[in-house]
Amino acid sequence: MKNNGLIITLIIILSILIFGLVMLLVFCLNGNFRLLNVFGRLGTKSENVIFDETYEMDLVNNLMILSNAGDIEFKESMDKDIHIVAYGEKPEDLKVTLDNNELKVDYSEYTNNKVFSFNFYTNDIIVYIPKEYSKEININSKYGDCKILDLEKAIININQDCGDIELGKVKDITIDSKYGDIKIDEVLNKCTIESNCGDIKINKIEIKEDSSIKSDFGDIKISKTNDIYVDAKTDLGENKVSTNNRHSEITLKIKNDCGDIKVGD
Repeated sequence: MKNNGLIITLIIILSILIFGLVMLLVFCLNGNFRLLNVFGRLGTKSENVIFDETYEMDLVNNLMILSNAGDIEFKESMDKDIHIVAYGEKPEDLKVTLDNNELKVDYSEYTNNKVFSFNFYTNDIIVYIPKEYSKEININSKYGDCKILDLEKAIININQDCGDIELGKVKDITIDSKYGDIKIDEVLNKCTIESNCGDIKINKIEIKEDSSIKSDFGDIKISKTNDIYVDAKTDLGENKVSTNNRHSEITLKIKNDCGDIKVGD
């Protein structure tokens, strides 16, 4: 009897674990997985401005942003300068330097002993930048959303652990995302996108160089493309490519482990 009870208990525990894993997979596929929203309840956005400075755009060849916890947003500058505004509780947590034409906004060392009491602050960074900016932008974010306006001349690299990414029109974009959805209005030249868990939605692709999109869990949808060859493959899910030119010299490779692929309206 004792052995039977132990077996029943193990079966119940195993069933619960399997159910949890299945629900996680379903949430990922349906785009309902929001790890950031779950943790977002634990953090409070800071309303305190700790940094507000302006830099000449011509002096910046590389804009680097490192963030530990907080949203990063790019907005259009009303002049030809770059303005950095940062929110937080302790000015000493933020380091901003301009050295050898690299403007570095470093919030990566931000720590708070209230994290485990579920009362920590998330510190946002807002960048006001001219749309004419044509140099590099490098973003490394651990926790928080990233939103960037139309930057049709810049080269953008984003490494994001947890959070959604939303972009306007971009020239060259490289994204490495662990958890979160990716939404892009238009890619004008080239893209290299890798996502562990989250949907990828691109309104329009007009690439002029070979590009790639890879996802582990989540749907991939591209509404419009130029006259290119789309090499698409999914291990588990539907694969629908409406328009394709196998004779094109430009290839967009799409690989999905688990989720649908749809290219074209």
